[in-house]
Amino acid sequence: MAGRKKRSKNHILLMIPVVILAVLLLVFLAGAFFFSGHFLPDIRINETDVSYMTEEEAEEALTKEAVKYSLIVSGREKTGGIIVASDIGLKPVFNGVIGEFLKSQNAFSWPFSFSGSAEFTSENVVDFDVDRLNAALGALGIYDGQRPPKDAYLSEYSSENGYTVIPEDPGTTLIRDKTEEVVRMAVEHLKNEVILDEEGCYTEPGVFKDDPVLNTLKDNLNKYVRVSLTIDYGDNSETVDGDLIGRWISVEGTTVTLDESKVREYVDSLAKAHDTFGLSRQFTTHDGETITVRGGNYGWWTDRPNTAAALTEAIKNGESGEFKPVYFSEAKVHGDSDIGNDYVEVDLDKQHVYVYKDNRVVVDSDCVSGKVSAGNFTPDGTYAITYKERDATLVGETYSSPVKFWMPFNGNIGMHDASWRNQFGGEIYITGGSHGCVNLPRKKAGEIYDVIEKGEAVVVHGGKQAVPASDPNDLSNLTEEQRQALMQLLLQQQAESTEPQAAPQPEPQAEPEPQAEPEPQEEPEPQPQQEPQPEQAEGGE
Repeated sequence: MAGRKKRSKNHILLMIPVVILAVLLLVFLAGAFFFSGHFLPDIRINETDVSYMTEEEAEEALTKEAVKYSLIVSGREKTGGIIVASDIGLKPVFNGVIGEFLKSQNAFSWPFSFSGSAEFTSENVVDFDVDRLNAALGALGIYDGQRPPKDAYLSEYSSENGYTVIPEDPGTTLIRDKTEEVVRMAVEHLKNEVILDEEGCYTEPGVFKDDPVLNTLKDNLNKYVRVSLTIDYGDNSETVDGDLIGRWISVEGTTVTLDESKVREYVDSLAKAHDTFGLSRQFTTHDGETITVRGGNYGWWTDRPNTAAALTEAIKNGESGEFKPVYFSEAKVHGDSDIGNDYVEVDLDKQHVYVYKDNRVVVDSDCVSGKVSAGNFTPDGTYAITYKERDATLVGETYSSPVKFWMPFNGNIGMHDASWRNQFGGEIYITGGSHGCVNLPRKKAGEIYDVIEKGEAVVVHGGKQAVPASDPNDLSNLTEEQRQALMQLLLQQQAESTEPQAAPQPEPQAEPEPQAEPEPQEEPEPQPQQEPQPEQAEGGE
């Protein structure tokens, strides 16, 4: 009896899974049967939810949506509007399409449809008047006041930012055919909104701000125009920056070229404005009289070719800072009074020399200048101390004169002690002067030697002369080409001249009688401020 009960219990336990499976099968089959005539869960037709609906129910839902259908058309810059079904005569037309959608779904897959969604789209479920649609689209004003697109481009030069890329302007010009097609397709699919920009309905610029060619050109231009060079001319400094360089460059493709001829023209203009070499100067004498001193070899003289080459290289290298021109000759300071505050004044009328430091006389002395009667007058003009030399021997064709202090300033003309003289000043120079040099008492020559420096100005003025002083030395009317030619000649003469060497100090001797002085050789033309390199210095005694 007990065994029979046990077998009955086991039989019941075995039947439970069978019953469960049978129930599940029935549910599955029932679901498949249901969805053979109804749409699966989360199914949409042209954005209308038709889940669990029959064909007729789905058509009814689509009809309701069609009647209240509206399309939002969105354009650039807040243009666009809404098109409603009544504007375009929209009505549903199914022609069995909904039934075909229903048959195409797999009813036996219904258990898996709860985890996803599906959508059917068709261009054949609605009918509308295309002409009315295009008219309604135009009525939205999307074609009014259209602005054409503009390419990205480079800005004008700005001292603050150089060249920059101005972004493109996309504009508001619609491609009409494309726009009408996009809107028509949206209506056919009963979409709720169409964004014309996203659909590519606008005419686009040809060049955008990230264009590599445009940005390469920008970088190449900025390499030049971000240069800022200052040229010191005292109170009137000049600046070479992008405003100026921008007028010197040309562009071909992405290649930027600096017009070197314009750099040379600029350097020429600087030289004309600031060079003072050989020009006449207003000078205030020791007596307070303002006079004009003509000629000489003192002043600023720009080496134009080398300055232009150096400036070109600095610009091409993108350098900034201070730029110093290349000079044949330099003065102490820039400006109208370029001799500065430390200089020497030689007054030939008074036969007197004044040495100034900070515009105050620190040494002065009588002197004897060039012998006028023999045509060896000391030329007027503004010069510069070429160099200083102790124990030099001045050599000419008919003389050899050792001196303790030799201070040339105009080629072989200079200041030096004259131990053979015992008188200075007055009118000795007219018939008993030197070969052109400025003779000084030895003590005074030593004092002057100790305080003057190479490059300081020597202003020579006044005196009686056999020929006009301006003839050999006044360079104020020379053209630049003549100046360049003269400089080459002076450099050549300087290289051929001799440098003074130390000579044994002679015993003091009486000044030679003027009539016994040998006839001098003609003095050479003024030479640039550059020390000669030979063994002996030839000079006017």
